Amino acid sequence: MDNWLSNKKSKLNIYSDDRLNMKQPVLWCFFVALLTITLCSRSSFLYAFNLWDDANSYFTMGRSMFRGMVPYRDLFDQKGYILYAIYGVASLISPTTFIGVYVFEVLAAFVALLSIFLILNLYLGKGYLPYIGTALSSAVIYSSLCFWWGGSAEEFLFPCICLGMYLSLRYFREGYPEAMSYGTVLFGGFLAGVVFHIKFNSLGFFFAWMMMVFFADLIGAKAVAKAFISCFVFLFGMVIATVPGIIYFGVNGSIGSWAYVYLYKNIFEYSKSLSLLERFAAIYDIMTDHMYSNPICYLLIFVGAVYFTVALFSKFIKENKFNQIKRNSFLIEVSVFEYLNIVALLTFLILVIFAGGVTLMYYPFPINAFAVFGLVAVGKLMKGLYRLMGWARGKRESQMLFSPTGPKTVLVLLTALAISVAIILGCSVNVRTMSVKKKDLWLFKFRDYIASQGVNNPKLLNMYGFDTGLYTVTNADPVCYYYQTQTLNMDEVLEVQYGFIREGKVDFVVSCEQLDPADVEGYELVLHDNIDIYRFSKEYYLYERVDLVK
Repeated sequence: MDNWLSNKKSKLNIYSDDRLNMKQPVLWCFFVALLTITLCSRSSFLYAFNLWDDANSYFTMGRSMFRGMVPYRDLFDQKGYILYAIYGVASLISPTTFIGVYVFEVLAAFVALLSIFLILNLYLGKGYLPYIGTALSSAVIYSSLCFWWGGSAEEFLFPCICLGMYLSLRYFREGYPEAMSYGTVLFGGFLAGVVFHIKFNSLGFFFAWMMMVFFADLIGAKAVAKAFISCFVFLFGMVIATVPGIIYFGVNGSIGSWAYVYLYKNIFEYSKSLSLLERFAAIYDIMTDHMYSNPICYLLIFVGAVYFTVALFSKFIKENKFNQIKRNSFLIEVSVFEYLNIVALLTFLILVIFAGGVTLMYYPFPINAFAVFGLVAVGKLMKGLYRLMGWARGKRESQMLFSPTGPKTVLVLLTALAISVAIILGCSVNVRTMSVKKKDLWLFKFRDYIASQGVNNPKLLNMYGFDTGLYTVTNADPVCYYYQTQTLNMDEVLEVQYGFIREGKVDFVVSCEQLDPADVEGYELVLHDNIDIYRFSKEYYLYERVDLVK
């Protein structure tokens, strides 16, 4: 009984200490997030403009949503309503720039990094290492190629992945075999619901999350009823995240449009038709490409995978009790269920993201969260080496804890930040475009020309490409359901768009291809420009309705 009480007190102290000492981690993670996103995202004030067409399409959808238009019913796009809500609130901060998006990116990175800090603290304990590891994680994750230009759906669901990972890891490390509390299961379901309504192809992570909780209840806690009830509690958490959408789309009479566009078209029209064997072959090819494109992240994931595998199997090898250097100096204690949980989370995340056989550069960004395990390995090995060399001999353990004052701490943190900035400057695809100025961008030349024509609330149409950003910089609301040329149902999209041109319903047409004069009768090409910056080259054409030309 005394041992049981002692263990309970120890667990209580862990949670109590985490709550009492969160001020420093919170401040650190926020500062690192602010620094990282400022350097890595083209939404930040260091860049002329975020030219990414996907981010601009989300901005147009979100801003229009907050101006009375209803996604899926009035405008066609394929992401979830929570993503549009984020961009809509961002547009209230600044309707013609990405500063509001930048604010939300910082907040998203902050939650993700705080979760990563807690994971590092879970495995490495208190000290400098979780702070150093968080800074390095941030640099590696957000400077990777799959972060792309900033503002992706994956970036905004990433905090849910990281926070869900922490809750899962903490349970299997400190809670199992006792059953996970219903409150944690409910919150996990809510996180899954948020992911579902941003971009549901990352939902494989939470399928594995709940699957492992289910089996933990059955095998560990031997609570059959609890296992099945937890599944419904998890689903109820997802429902909580869905309720705002039901209310919003219900009030606007567009639940059918919501279900048809976001669910049916994404599930049945966007993925490739492949056999099971072909799907696995496609996933292998896709993952191989992404590994080569994001080498540092995947190197850390590989290091973590090897380290945790060695740590698990080392448990089954008897240790010589006379060894002065104990195995746990270098290897963390990993249970079988804890190891299987990590494998399941990663495996199902990858499978569901790429199950459709379709990929783009930014799709694997959620997988970057698993780089934290490589830093756990490096951190634990560093601690073991520290003890092996006798550097800590004679020192009390408390002297190794993180101290918020003192010159040594400041030096360590500044060094970590300096290394992180060096990683970002060396790896980020975006910092190479930081020198581009607004005056050099075609987008602002087109905007200024449109403004010079004196047309109030110009009616625009974006053709042969996703949203180029002209809606954003001109503060114009779309007038066509297909406000941009989508890759799905392209014949239908072009038919509708050309119909708007034939009927003269738009004032200006911006196109990523030169249009046949016979197809745009009544419109005149007024501007042509191109862009050629790091890893991006494209031409743009601006057509104006003839009766507007002065």
